Amino acid sequence: MKKPMSFTFAARTLLELGKELISSDEVALYELIKNSVDAGSPTVRIVARIVLDKSGLQRAMDTIAGIGRDPKLPPATPSEVLDVIRGAKPENSAHEHFDAFMAQFENAQDLVALRDQLHEAYSQHNWLEVHDSGSGMSLDDLSEIFLRIGTRSRRADNVSGAQYLGDKGVGRLSAMRLGERLRVTTTKSGEPSWHELDIDWRQFSHDREMDISDVVVEPADGELKSDSRLQGTTIRISDLTGHWGLDRFRELLQGKIARMIDPFEAGAANRLLEVHHNNTRVLVPSVPQSLLKAAHASAHGELKFEDGEPVLAGTVAYHRYGQTRILNQRGAEIYSITQQGVKRRGKKGHAAFQNVAIRPDALAGLGPFKFDIYWFNRRIVEPVPSLTGTASETREQVAQWSGGPMLYRYGFRVLPYGEPQDDWLNLDVVAFGESGFKLNRQQVIGRVRVWSPHTALSEQTNRQGLVDSDAASALRTIMMWVLHVELRNLINEVDKSEQVSKRQAEEKTLAFRETQHEVEQAVSELRAKLGVSARPLVDRVTRGVNTLAEQCAALIGRVDAAVKELTEEREKFVYLAGIGLMTEFIFHELDRSVGHTLRLLHDTRRDDSAAAIRSLEAQLVTLQKRISAFDELTGEKRQSKSTFDLADLVNDVLSSHSNEFRRHRIEMMKDTPSLRIKANRGMVIQILENLLSNSVYWLKQQEKYQGGFDPRIWVKIDPIEKTVTVDDNGPGIAPERKELIFQPFITSKPAAQGRGLGLYISRELAQHHDWQLYLDADVGLHRAGRLSRFVLDMGA
Repeated sequence: MKKPMSFTFAARTLLELGKELISSDEVALYELIKNSVDAGSPTVRIVARIVLDKSGLQRAMDTIAGIGRDPKLPPATPSEVLDVIRGAKPENSAHEHFDAFMAQFENAQDLVALRDQLHEAYSQHNWLEVHDSGSGMSLDDLSEIFLRIGTRSRRADNVSGAQYLGDKGVGRLSAMRLGERLRVTTTKSGEPSWHELDIDWRQFSHDREMDISDVVVEPADGELKSDSRLQGTTIRISDLTGHWGLDRFRELLQGKIARMIDPFEAGAANRLLEVHHNNTRVLVPSVPQSLLKAAHASAHGELKFEDGEPVLAGTVAYHRYGQTRILNQRGAEIYSITQQGVKRRGKKGHAAFQNVAIRPDALAGLGPFKFDIYWFNRRIVEPVPSLTGTASETREQVAQWSGGPMLYRYGFRVLPYGEPQDDWLNLDVVAFGESGFKLNRQQVIGRVRVWSPHTALSEQTNRQGLVDSDAASALRTIMMWVLHVELRNLINEVDKSEQVSKRQAEEKTLAFRETQHEVEQAVSELRAKLGVSARPLVDRVTRGVNTLAEQCAALIGRVDAAVKELTEEREKFVYLAGIGLMTEFIFHELDRSVGHTLRLLHDTRRDDSAAAIRSLEAQLVTLQKRISAFDELTGEKRQSKSTFDLADLVNDVLSSHSNEFRRHRIEMMKDTPSLRIKANRGMVIQILENLLSNSVYWLKQQEKYQGGFDPRIWVKIDPIEKTVTVDDNGPGIAPERKELIFQPFITSKPAAQGRGLGLYISRELAQHHDWQLYLDADVGLHRAGRLSRFVLDMGA
């Protein structure tokens, strides 16, 4: 009978999981520290015994080999080699340790013998040790757990609620990154003796063709314990492969390792770690609190859960100008933020955007987290009292801790977030596309603290970040929203030195070409769908798109001439900012109009398609007029006003959304008595369209988030008060953000949907008529603690 087959693997495969998977010495040391913490040790003692650094060893070996020696001279003598070794003695090495090391060469008769003795003495007398007083291991544990790669005992414990930092069973292999030899000395409380395990990692080298089972590694009992209650583990790594001089050791501990154990908790690293290099104590620094207090802007907050509902609460502040903004998003708002909006291309009859949604329970899996972000404008930093004497020294302090927000679980770093090669929140991507490079990673010091277990936020085996999951995506998108939408916009809004350059204005106005191309593609799809009979309508829409593009191009042509006529810098700023905002408005409306028409075509019968495309034609005509209506600086004539019945207009707008309401099961309740007004019809339509679009979007998010939800919209005309109100039973708006939402670029929608301009534009249109558009201050109309009703007040 044929023996059943299974996988086997070569011994050298172990190198891939240890030496070659761990990216650096500091990460390898960090893995050993985490193992000690997981063993329950309250402190970890790290000792570097270095009597001859790797560089000193190399100089001695070069002298033996005659490298760099004048070929006319005879070979070096053993005495010369020993002088080289003595010259390389570390200043802080204890004399007794160095003397014991040198005693190994007393009988060296020739260079060959000295070379061999030097290799052995280097391995024996130079080592790194990691000591802990954790639970330790029994002899069986060494055999069945330590020597078994990929054990999942901690994984099972984490599932049950434990908070182990590692659960993959491979962290111990990081020791091979640091040296060729490993000795484990360990014991559990109550055992009579210590247990030892010696491993020579060179047995697993690429040069040896052996199966893993052919390499014999066997633990054994060691010395008897002086006290059976003793417990813990000592990892000794020798035959070191790296340079471990005092300067390099101190740089590693005070640089990379200092960022591994939450440095925002003052003294936390030194309470856990006791670190010595020979006889020198090395302290691990924390982020100076005085430096954080000197930050120009900051963001602090948390995701928490109230009766199962996710709540994002906190503040963003621009301390330099004393400006603060409150964060208070909850429920469906959080769900919306965590979606990823992706543009759809080549999908006939479908919306221009598709939301890639997370499961609502993924937020529960992510669980609570907190963040603390600090931003420094490096150009204007000043000396920090009791910390730095000059602005240059302050910049050095910022550089030591900056790099973007670092991620911590249970107070320990999750790599590589915040490393030089990692831009997990796209800070540099966005900053380097703006003037001033604001909020780039070199200006940001920060942390994000999570408590979710590995089952929800699992780390990659190569320590290169979290495994992709809905929970990991939600964490990233929420933090990107906080930084890019809230903090960045606050900084740009209140910073009086912010200048809009001519280049930026031109780039924004030229960006309409991309949207024009998308509209032309959509029109081509419509032409194919509608057939010959509708060709005149499609032709008129095509001409409308071309006219709109020509008007946008004309704006660009006027920029140079207009700026030349202005003498004050503030006037130039206002003009260019107006051009940029105007083109953003056009893009926003084109996206909405085309998307709405494509949705109508998808929902309507073929014989209703002509009505849908006539609607698109009318909207394009309105956009052409509005370019002139908004461009006050160009002297274009505003759109004229006319007298009409507001009820007819409101009913027409609601009717145009009837298919959309039906598709999303939205119940529309209206009360629209007659009210004659004198106004610009197109602008009133746009105000209503934006309010309704907002309501529909948030009702859809609430339905995804809340099972059994019945979406409703209320529209009411009050002829006595001369108001129109639009409210819905969606997530609502936090009272402290009632004015903030009318500012440009403020949005809780995904990055690919909406630019945060709709409400801003609507208020501008209302003010053009000397009206007011605001949120009713009545809290809790449809949802506890939230505002839900927009009021267009035409009697103001």
